[in-house]
Amino acid sequence: MVDQRPAAEIAGRPGRETGWWPLAAIVAAVFMLMLDATVVTVAVPGMRRDLHAGLGDLQWVMNAYTMAMAASQLTAGAFADRWGRRRSFLAGVALFALASLACGLAPTAAALIAARAVQGLAGALMFATTLALIAQCYTGQARGVAFGVRGTAAGLAVVLGPVIGGALVSALGWRWVFLVNVPVAAVTLAMGVRSLPREEPASEPRRIDLAGPCLLAVSLSLLVFGLLRAEDHGWGSTGSLLVFGASAVSFVVFLVAESRLRDPMLDLPLFRGRAFSGTQIGSFTVQASVFALLIYVSLWFQDQLGFSALKTGLCFLPLVVPILVAGPVAGAVMDRLPKGPLVAGSLALLAVAILLMTGLDAGSSWTHLAPGMALAGLACGIALPTLGSLAVDVADQSRLGMASGVNNTVMQVGSAVGIAVYGAVLSRHRVFADGLDALFTTASAVALCGAVLTAVLLARKWP
Repeated sequence: MVDQRPAAEIAGRPGRETGWWPLAAIVAAVFMLMLDATVVTVAVPGMRRDLHAGLGDLQWVMNAYTMAMAASQLTAGAFADRWGRRRSFLAGVALFALASLACGLAPTAAALIAARAVQGLAGALMFATTLALIAQCYTGQARGVAFGVRGTAAGLAVVLGPVIGGALVSALGWRWVFLVNVPVAAVTLAMGVRSLPREEPASEPRRIDLAGPCLLAVSLSLLVFGLLRAEDHGWGSTGSLLVFGASAVSFVVFLVAESRLRDPMLDLPLFRGRAFSGTQIGSFTVQASVFALLIYVSLWFQDQLGFSALKTGLCFLPLVVPILVAGPVAGAVMDRLPKGPLVAGSLALLAVAILLMTGLDAGSSWTHLAPGMALAGLACGIALPTLGSLAVDVADQSRLGMASGVNNTVMQVGSAVGIAVYGAVLSRHRVFADGLDALFTTASAVALCGAVLTAVLLARKWP
């Protein structure tokens, strides 16, 4: 296991002297990773034309990245705890740059899909270490600010993806939505090498759990495949039920296998803590309620209202600006306020915000969504840094990477499940605006349920 002393002690200097360069490297990586989750949407027409790709190929281009990242998060977190968070982060950045180059040069759809999967694996190695590195590099109010900036960067990247992607595709072509990552990754790597504190080698090398990630990957892949299949073939069809059953069985086998290992990638006793479980429910709720909606709101803007990719991105500014403002502020004050009401209250506010977006019809303008989007941005700006801080606050030092990996996995799964479920709801409506209105009602209910559950589980975090 790596030396778990505070970063400042390992580096041999006071913590404040590390400055904000470590955070700059972390934020650059987070922004790049989250941007790649949405920036590709506007590049799909060019990919289809140049690579002669079918619809199924394009869906896998989108899903290969997020699914590879989700399935690898826990492994990456546990691996970082053992190999070293600094080394894991830097290796992930380097691999992400190579995978992005492969994406940009891909001659076929199959090559692009494979490179996207490698991107996801590299992204997991980076993303799983970011919360732990912040906790390792900063303390007190500085840590809260760092969590706030990280959460803001993640949210900003997701919603700015279509804007940046639209600009790149219009100016340089679809391949540049990937190639642009290469210089960004190079700068991130340089900052990380110079600023992230070094760790002492593991004194007792430990066995890496290989069965766990394979079983988890199978379970998550089957779950998402089942959700997508049910949209076309029905939730009660034999095929859908078999896929869901196989997903459940593989997940149970995963839990049993992890419980019997001395050094599992997932330490199941983590979930015995109400605070940790509540934090994961909160993270799932944010992703499944609001961020999973963005793809369908974007489709409404472009396909129904006729907006360009760039104009669509600009229409998300009512959501982006409050996240930009609220994220750092929430991060700065969270250590002075009980985190239970911050999380539960922000999720309740999110439920109200999404409910404000209902009432949509075929004649509605995009401005109908603006008030709800602004309130949702405020809620996310409060929730994201608070949940990120809680995810590592409730874990001991030796499990920071694992706790970070669990939290990131839950967020990816929340987004994937939300997108699949909302697609099924939308497919039941002939008029797109009516279907989108039903999505808002569903998402508001998800946020409300999440608020209630987190309020109960985080009760001890109340004054």
